[in-house]
Formats: sequence, C-alpha cells, structure tokens
Amino acid sequence: MRAAWYRRDSLGMLLGMATCWLLGACPDRVVAQNNSLLGAGGRSANGGGQPPVARTATAGDDADVFRGAADARAALHADRPEPRPNATLLRWSPLAVQSPDPEKIKVHDLVTIIIRESKTAKTDSKLESKRDWKLDSSLDKWIRLSDRNGLVPAEFEAGNPAAAFNFQNDYNGDGKYDRKDELVTRVTARVIDVKPNGNLVLEATKEINMDDEGYTITLTGECRAADVTADNTVLSTQIADPVILVQHTGAVRDATRRGWIMRALDLLRLF
Repeated sequence: MRAAWYRRDSLGMLLGMATCWLLGACPDRVVAQNNSLLGAGGRSANGGGQPPVARTATAGDDADVFRGAADARAALHADRPEPRPNATLLRWSPLAVQSPDPEKIKVHDLVTIIIRESKTAKTDSKLESKRDWKLDSSLDKWIRLSDRNGLVPAEFEAGNPAAAFNFQNDYNGDGKYDRKDELVTRVTARVIDVKPNGNLVLEATKEINMDDEGYTITLTGECRAADVTADNTVLSTQIADPVILVQHTGAVRDATRRGWIMRALDLLRLF
C-alpha cells in the first residue's frame, strides 16, 4: 500500500516537472489570448496583457472605439499572409482540390462573347392641322394730283378696285411604328488592348454566307477581366460602350428594301 502511494506520488511529480519545463521552453505559447480590438498586436490599450480599466463612455469615446476597431481590422488583414495550401490534405484527401491561379488575359488572346440583345419599340402618333386664310378688300377712296388744285379726291370711273383671296389648307397625318428585334448568337473576339486598370478592349467580326444569303456582325467594346468566366466567355450586357453592327445581304434584304425614288420622295417631302 505504501509502495503504491509512493509510485503514484512520484509519477505526479514527474508530470508536474515536465509541464513546467514545457511552459518554460515555450513562453510564447502560454500568453493569454486577448481579443480586444482597442490595441495593436492583440494587446490592450493600457499595455501588457492586463484588461483595460473601466470608465464612463462618451460620444467621443464611441467614435474612438469604432475608429480603433477599424484600424485594428485593417492591420490584421494587412499583416495576415496568404494561406498556404495544406500539402498533406491535398495529397491524401480525395475531395480537396487546390484552387488554380487566375489566368491573366493578354493582348491577342481570344474571348467568346455571348450576344443576347433584344429591342422592342412601339410608336403611335397622329397629327391634324387646319389652316384657313381669307382676304376680301376694296379701295373706296384715293387721291390724285391736279394741275389747278393740287391734291384732290380720285374718281374711279370703272368702279372701286378690289381684291379677294381665300386659302384653305387641311392636313391629317397618322403614323404607327411597331418593331421587335432580337439577336442571340456567339462571336469570338480578340483582345486588342489591355488598359492599365485591367479592362479588356475587344473587337470581333463574324461573317456567314449561305446560298447567297448572309450577314456580317461587327462588335467592339470594353469589359472587365473579372467578368470573363472560367470557360472564357462574357455576356454582351457586361460590355461597356458596345457597338454591334449587323448587316444582311441577299434577296430577302433586297425585297424589303425601298427603292431610291421612294427614299428621295421621303427625303424631299413634297407633299
């Protein structure tokens, strides 16, 4: 019984000595954690690891608290290094996948643009104009020059001079415009320039001809490099200052196109 107690007491002393030796060899691991954001480097504002002295808070103190917290968070993110990949996890885990580095797009690289543009316009206008102009006048009195008496009243032997004029102009105009356009296609553009802020300047031309019918699409614009997805595509709605030109050729286009006489009459607007 005495021997068992002696062995248990000796084992406890050995464990205590080992614990003290570990604490003395690793002093940086036994510092109490301080989550206060009022000081830099995880320490309180009054220095050391002691808690701050409580005092009455005012409006200025609240502003200082929020400003100090924001500065501490900024310093924390600035000093925090990028997390290194866990080599052991990537080696043995069947699910862990190391994220690839973002691809840097350079000049002359190709980017696919998904064009989804639709436009609906509807206009209905009506104009009615009416103008009447009527003039009816006669000359009843006039003067003439006499050799004996000077100015004397004139006599109209053939009757009083008169003028009558009547003008009437009626105009009715009715116009209606209803149009719906939709363009859905893909076109591959070439990067012709990379701005200092990383924006990409794109230019694309696509021409298709089928049985004497064809169309040509020309597109230019600027987009952010972050908008280019992993499959190297970008939507046309994410392009700044887009210029999309679509020109059709063929018999269908010729049938729906007005002749030059009609275009000249619409330009002159004679009636």
